[in-house]
Amino acid sequence: MTHFDELTAAADALSARADAAQHDLEHESYWQSYPAQSAWADGFTNGMGGPGSDLVALLPPSVVLELAHWLRAEARNTQSLHWPTPSPHALATARAINQAREATCA
Repeated sequence: MTHFDELTAAADALSARADAAQHDLEHESYWQSYPAQSAWADGFTNGMGGPGSDLVALLPPSVVLELAHWLRAEARNTQSLHWPTPSPHALATARAINQAREATCA
């Protein structure tokens, strides 16, 4: 798998999940009891609590989509003659996402 493929796969996985989560947030009744601006954080903090929920609360769909945009930009850069190697942080992030995705899909 090329760096482009790794980065794109991670971005695709993030985007698909963020889009689905945003749709759920906007349309499912259980989110409606929370104020729109804090529904994501409130839902996880009140629904489950603990450090895991605190982490998820910091990563609403809008943040995850921005991470996906960054990874796609890094992937496009690998196609450039001026910058063919992605940032090591972007590649490490993509690999961690892809490993997590594989673990949850297994």
